[in-house]
Amino acid sequence: MIKKAVVLAAGLGTRLRPLTCTTPKPLMPVWGEPMLARILDLLQSWGVDEIAVNCHYLHEQVEEFCRKEGAKRAQRIFCSYEPEILGTGGVLNPLRDWIGTDDFYLVNGDIVVEGVPDLASHVSRLKSSPDEIAFALVTEEGPRTIEVEPESGFVTNWKSDDAGYDGTFTYCGFACLKAAILDYVAPTGFSSIVQAYEKAMMDGRFVKAVQPKDMLWTDAGTIQSYIDLNRDGDDNAFADIPQLKAALGSIGTAGSASATDSGSTLKGPIQFLGARGSDRAFFKSENGIVILYDDAKRGENAKYAGHAKWLKAKGAPVPEVLADLPELKTTVMAWAGSEKKMSLEEYVKVVEALERFNRLGDAAVADGLKLEPSFDAALYRWERDLFAEYCLGASFQMEMPDAVRIELENVAALLEREPKALVHRDFQSTNVLWKGDALSFIDFQGMRLGPAAYDLASLVYDPYVTFTEGERRALIALYAKKAERPELAKILPYAAVQRLVQCLGAYGRLRSVGQPQFGKYVLPALENLLDAADRAGLDAIGALAEDLIAKSQHHHHHDEHCHCHEH
Repeated sequence: MIKKAVVLAAGLGTRLRPLTCTTPKPLMPVWGEPMLARILDLLQSWGVDEIAVNCHYLHEQVEEFCRKEGAKRAQRIFCSYEPEILGTGGVLNPLRDWIGTDDFYLVNGDIVVEGVPDLASHVSRLKSSPDEIAFALVTEEGPRTIEVEPESGFVTNWKSDDAGYDGTFTYCGFACLKAAILDYVAPTGFSSIVQAYEKAMMDGRFVKAVQPKDMLWTDAGTIQSYIDLNRDGDDNAFADIPQLKAALGSIGTAGSASATDSGSTLKGPIQFLGARGSDRAFFKSENGIVILYDDAKRGENAKYAGHAKWLKAKGAPVPEVLADLPELKTTVMAWAGSEKKMSLEEYVKVVEALERFNRLGDAAVADGLKLEPSFDAALYRWERDLFAEYCLGASFQMEMPDAVRIELENVAALLEREPKALVHRDFQSTNVLWKGDALSFIDFQGMRLGPAAYDLASLVYDPYVTFTEGERRALIALYAKKAERPELAKILPYAAVQRLVQCLGAYGRLRSVGQPQFGKYVLPALENLLDAADRAGLDAIGALAEDLIAKSQHHHHHDEHCHCHEH
């Protein structure tokens, strides 16, 4: 019987952000129980009574969890803190004296595994086989990057060039090792256990692959896989996610002791709405939205609640903030309705509200509101570079023509001379919600000072919507009249060019990070770009748009042709 185990709990949980911004992944709940607790239960059922848990990211939480678990279990559980992550192999170096000559389990603390049978027979074989340095659980789920020799069952390649093909498997992060593996672990610094396995293999000592027949395994490594896993369990398993649990407690749920008399309670089960490229995840109750955000790379996400409160006080149509929990990177907003296909009459209401929103620039400055950096030459250049890199380069494999760059620089110079208004920055149809006849603006965390024409262009040249020329002209004229700026119609095509360049760059970037659904908006954005460029007399940009439209249509028809042949 194996009596010792090393459980890995030091990782950053990067792919699960923003869920892991304030909770280490091993402590994220699955079916109401932390992943790490589930691993400890499994090891305890096998008679393991000494467990070392390494920790690094948010290590205080892991240490406190292990202290409490050790107090209530018949196991000795202690933490091995790593100021710098040592890796799945390097973790063993501070534990060499504790391991001694004992065989031990090495287990990822942030996986979910069920249906693992008694491994006693494999343990006995390991002890008696001189050629076997370890055995490891494998599955045909996941990336399947290791190769296994069929007759011996030994892993022969840990980094297969034929990943996903027959004879390949996924290492589950669950192994039983002889103490002799320490001879193959680099004595200092960062290293992976796979490096030790490979060194042992060169010495004629192998890892045996064990594939339990009815094992359920997942690393729950992405937001979608983690959500799907909880969705398979309790109908309201999301309520156990730490940030959501705190959000529910902060404003109460219907019938709870903390519910207030003001109606600020969350009703109904929690549902997952989705995650966005802006490093946020959204959950919904019957009457509220819980937003989990990451502000490490997008500092504007932390400003959303403050901006919403300020805008609400100024009479802008934005959802009410029910709870602001910056220490948990969580905001709770009142349910403001849904997106919908708007009528021209509804667009009139939106344009009138937008004009009032844009007028708040002076008030924002006077109140010292912390906005994002204003539109200036540097920001316009960043939008051009985004377009060049992700639209022209990544999507169309071409460089920006010099004539196009010059015209875009001239567009930026013109827009810089525009009066500074409060700009939403992403004012498209999907950021207007409707609850009955009431509208609300959302996603204004990136607001800043800049040309009001940028917001109006974002709306009337929105790639998500098709306007007739008459409708677009009427909405522009309405805004110009409300703003008392009759010259705005002449400025707008230039603002539309700048905005659409930014959109096309953003679509390309989002596609590059695994969000291909934005690809369907490239062609309508290019068609809008051609229209705006023609109206602004920007010949080089217009010619480029025509060229890209032709390439997009050719690519679309080519895909349809190939699709037909596949069937």
